[in-house]
Amino acid sequence: MTTAFPLLRLPYLVLMPILEQMEFMEKIALSVLSKRARTFVKLLKMKCNHINLKLKDDRVEMKVLFDNSEELRVYMYIYKYRVDLRYGKNYFERIISWRPGTLTPMDYVLPIMDITHCKSIKTLTFPKESERTPEYNALIPLLIKLPKIDELIVEHITSYVFSPDSPFRDVLKIVFPVSSAINVSHNVQKPKYTREIFKGNFDAVSVSLYGSYIATFPLNDWRFTNAKTLKLDCSGFKVEDLNQYFKLWMKKKCNPKLEYLQVATRRELSIEEMNLLLKGLNAVQMPIRTDRTFRVLGNIKQFNSNDSKEEITSEFDITRADGRRATIRTSNCRTFCFYVWPESTDETTNLEANQSSFTRVFSRVSTFYNSCIERFK
Repeated sequence: MTTAFPLLRLPYLVLMPILEQMEFMEKIALSVLSKRARTFVKLLKMKCNHINLKLKDDRVEMKVLFDNSEELRVYMYIYKYRVDLRYGKNYFERIISWRPGTLTPMDYVLPIMDITHCKSIKTLTFPKESERTPEYNALIPLLIKLPKIDELIVEHITSYVFSPDSPFRDVLKIVFPVSSAINVSHNVQKPKYTREIFKGNFDAVSVSLYGSYIATFPLNDWRFTNAKTLKLDCSGFKVEDLNQYFKLWMKKKCNPKLEYLQVATRRELSIEEMNLLLKGLNAVQMPIRTDRTFRVLGNIKQFNSNDSKEEITSEFDITRADGRRATIRTSNCRTFCFYVWPESTDETTNLEANQSSFTRVFSRVSTFYNSCIERFK
């Protein structure tokens, strides 16, 4: 009978060099064995770039991406109670599989987040519903423990998913409070089921409404959203609603946090509709500049379309009574963008941080240099 080697009982100064010599997959496998093992592996500082989670068929798929472009993939099978670790690509891929025993596969997400020093999930994706989609009850223990989610993605859903009778809706309520952004990508056929999303405390919201050309998001549903960035995709969007929203913004009677609004109508507007869009706004037409930048969610945003054929067709500025400005921009791809400028009208607010900092430093050096010249005259 072989006796197990008491690795974790070794003195710290002896144990750590041994752990450092282990291969990457061995370190990961060791970390999930016990809390004590995880504590020592965490000291190796294997920091990751970000982690993505996705529900796929009968498993939960976890991808851990590191700064060196390497990727660790963890497949946690719900019904088979099996865990697969995969690291490397093509012929160099290494695979470790085992059955976790009494632990559920979900119990491996948080330990791996811990040893890779990851404080949040970058994306949590719920794919298209199918008969093989994991049962929601099996997901709840994991979702309750997730500390933070940068973006929640719901793909290819049906209208039933957001209905009051759907068990999936209760699952979403668990992750809503810890999610910074939500992206509902397809097939929301009843906009009333998305009202809870608009009322949520998200930094960014993106919702697509497919189906009938007369279907639309009622203005009262999204005018008071708390999101800083709001993207709506709807073929039946009413120009009157957009015009009314811009007027509410002028009167400071809508979402005060809004920095960026994008509306995709998927249809071209006539000249009469464009006039209706700008009615009562005292809009000033501006020269079209693709290099014009805006600050959205703390980042510099510039016109950069995924469609090589997209072009800006018009650009208008509107100004509130308090001096706050916003820009309405249209494109040939039937998209309207609404940018709210920072409260400061200083043009340096639209420069990149390093450019603005360089300008300030250069100014100070010039002032110091001129004072020295005056002193020695």
